Amino acid sequence: MAVNSPTGLLGVRSPIFITWDGTGTAASDIYYFKLEIYAWTGDKDVRPADPVYTIDRTTGFVNSYPTADIAPFLENLFDQKTTNLDTDTFTTLSSDSLLWVEVDYDIEYLDDPFVVNDTGTTTRFLATDGYSDFTDLANKDIGQAILMEASEKYLYEFDTFNMPIYLGDVGSSYQTNAVKVKILGSDGTSDEVTITIGTGEDAEDRVLLFPVGIPNLQNYLYNEGLTSLTEPRTLPYYDVQILDSVDTVVDSRRFYVQCEPKYTPVQLQFINRYGMWDTLTFFKASRQSVNVTKESYRQVVGSADSSGYDWETYSRGARTYNHSLAKRTTLNTGFVDESMSDTIEDMLMSDYVLMTIDRTTVRVADTYNIRQYFRAVTIDTQSVAIQKHINDKTINYTLDVSFATPENARL
Repeated sequence: MAVNSPTGLLGVRSPIFITWDGTGTAASDIYYFKLEIYAWTGDKDVRPADPVYTIDRTTGFVNSYPTADIAPFLENLFDQKTTNLDTDTFTTLSSDSLLWVEVDYDIEYLDDPFVVNDTGTTTRFLATDGYSDFTDLANKDIGQAILMEASEKYLYEFDTFNMPIYLGDVGSSYQTNAVKVKILGSDGTSDEVTITIGTGEDAEDRVLLFPVGIPNLQNYLYNEGLTSLTEPRTLPYYDVQILDSVDTVVDSRRFYVQCEPKYTPVQLQFINRYGMWDTLTFFKASRQSVNVTKESYRQVVGSADSSGYDWETYSRGARTYNHSLAKRTTLNTGFVDESMSDTIEDMLMSDYVLMTIDRTTVRVADTYNIRQYFRAVTIDTQSVAIQKHINDKTINYTLDVSFATPENARL
């Protein structure tokens, strides 16, 4: 008898249950149940000396087997960084975006079945700041996909994005057979890149980031001397394919190059269901509004002297203070495919969303000088009707977002 070990890649925004395997033993036979939770970034084989959390239970076993949801303890350990949002190199995931997790357990019994202690360790697994659906059932391995984002993309010429490629656990049965990345243009031209990084045992090595936004992909191709693919900005679309050792496509995504002559597109970057940075660009009209909050009080006006009581006509009676200015923006995607509903869901569920602001990216000869800044926003829209072509003909999503910090920086 032991505990049931989670395996695979698990999202901490859904429960991660550690449960007792009580075959042949009643729950009432348990006297003591202890879990020591270890979580770390870096090398898989270098577990820290001390656990990050410990759970002790000595009651409540009469009618139920001991179960602990360790996801809430792990959720605050992630540190999602923005350093790779516009990189134009093939690189690994930022540290603290993926964690190794292992749980030591100690179970003490009363009498029957005459086992004093049952101690051991769960399988060492990976955790990410993602989530799974209710229909996926408990402890769902969300790492079954190689490309860890939901759907095709519509990109503006200056939009950057780095595609997360999941390689699986080190030495596990579900480690992927990803060998190459192929960029295939709509005109049939292509370039291929052999995967030579991400072979280490650090947690962040298990996800690779490949530049697929138009400017950072073009910079990467130019810097690597890859010239077979037609320049991405001139293509209607291009596909990013993951190939195995015999050049079979094991996963792929399509990227549409979209021109917007009238409006200024707005790009949002967010943490998706896989715990990875994802993106969505809103191409059509955006409207901005401001909201000012303030507090007020009424002060006494005027003053008394030897001639009596008087005040000036410009004296202030009602006074305001603690002014705070917040901006809200209404965004429209423009016409998109109905598969975009998964991306919309991920964005609504995300607790970290950034808007690309002050973008001054320019094209210089055959490459781009990428200059852009990001600012945190919150998604104010809480309900969205999922649209389908059979019902809606043309699909456009509208979202309201507001900056997470006020304009006058009063926090």
